[in-house]
Amino acid sequence: MKLKSIPRRLGYILGAQWTRDLSWTAFTILLARRSPDILGQIVLALTFGYLVKTVADVGLNDFLLSTFARREGRPRALLGEVSWLKLAVLAAALGVTWLVTGWQDYSPELRLVVLAIAAGLGLDAVADSFFNLCQARGRQDVEMRIRVPSALVGIGYGIVCVLAGAPPLAIALFKPLEAMLAIGLSLLALGRNPLAGVGLAGMFHLARQMRHGLIFTGMAACAMFYNKINVIFLKNYGGDADVGGYGVAWETVEGLSVLVSSALLGKVIFPLLARLWQESRTAFRRLAGQTARSLWAASLPVIFLICVESDRILPFIYGPDYIRAVTAQQLLTPCLATAFLHNLAAYAMIGMRRHKLLFGFYLSGLAVNIVCCCTLIPASPLVGAALSLTITKVWVAILTVSYFQWAARPMSLGQWALMGACAAASVGLWWSLGRVFPREVAELAGLAPLLALFWRWRPPPPFEKAREAGH
Repeated sequence: MKLKSIPRRLGYILGAQWTRDLSWTAFTILLARRSPDILGQIVLALTFGYLVKTVADVGLNDFLLSTFARREGRPRALLGEVSWLKLAVLAAALGVTWLVTGWQDYSPELRLVVLAIAAGLGLDAVADSFFNLCQARGRQDVEMRIRVPSALVGIGYGIVCVLAGAPPLAIALFKPLEAMLAIGLSLLALGRNPLAGVGLAGMFHLARQMRHGLIFTGMAACAMFYNKINVIFLKNYGGDADVGGYGVAWETVEGLSVLVSSALLGKVIFPLLARLWQESRTAFRRLAGQTARSLWAASLPVIFLICVESDRILPFIYGPDYIRAVTAQQLLTPCLATAFLHNLAAYAMIGMRRHKLLFGFYLSGLAVNIVCCCTLIPASPLVGAALSLTITKVWVAILTVSYFQWAARPMSLGQWALMGACAAASVGLWWSLGRVFPREVAELAGLAPLLALFWRWRPPPPFEKAREAGH
């Protein structure tokens, strides 16, 4: 199978992702400089919103992507059935969110901020079903033409509100606006309303199919909860300002993680892996191996730079109020590597139909995260929140990457040794030269072995010729 379409498809996804990321970065910087407390409220609302979106997704996105990629069943009818289900679950999730925020004794305004952003993210889950169809059919260009204007209008509205000094509730409406526009444009692209004509027979058919998708629901719920509940603990023990500090510390790490794990792995590589596991195990291992090596080589220099430059980056971008978030960002940098490699391993396990084992890994991660949140955050809220997430992600990554390595052999022992040697050389050069020379000299020296590894393991254009073992 030819893989030359990967750069083209990835280009469409990156176009949409970068447009939203750039506008979101501008929004976050402006909001952070205006008020750490308001930023903390928006970050908290986004946390609840992502949990609501996960529930509204019903764990069906990966299932839909696999089904559409295999061209099974009735795609338009399935799209309508799933959309109705997501809307019903979203309504229930928003009701629970309102009750939980009341139980947490949040102010009425904060509860409305949470509800508005949660509703917007929940509607994103409805739109995602259509985007799954685009991705499976190789129409990432259609997805880009919908996501870009929606993001520009929604986040642009938020930026205007921040500059105008609007209250948090007015700012929070950016998300429902963006989501509603994405749904409207999706309906125009589809040419018909998928919700029309869905009857009880169709919903019962979906229920029978969902028996196989329930495992996706559990995995998605576990992953989202262990990614987000530390923020809720942080709000209780640290307050809005600490949540804002955690938000800016996580922003860089999350942005890069989402860029690769969502844009490249989730929307381009995973559909290919799901198909190749059925068609050609040799091609599956070739694609998995090249992707694993390239992701390792790309993540290590970024991790190094964030670790050594955080004390300059955060205050310069967000202002001096966030100097306390430097340590938190440094502690979060391993999440870059785990996002790259864990997501690749997880998508490969889904393609190999190892759903139950992957679900067990996620359950163990959720248990580890709850223990960490209960023990680390009360003692040191901001640092504890960062440590809780990093420990959890490293634990889950160890499990999934180990299985992936055992099952697919994407990297040889020699390649693992080469990577470890480059990482050790990088740390050694940085530490030893930093005691004698200016920090810039030490940092450049430490970066050199990692850049050399990246050059050696760079993807072969245009992903057509996989390198043999040892590259």
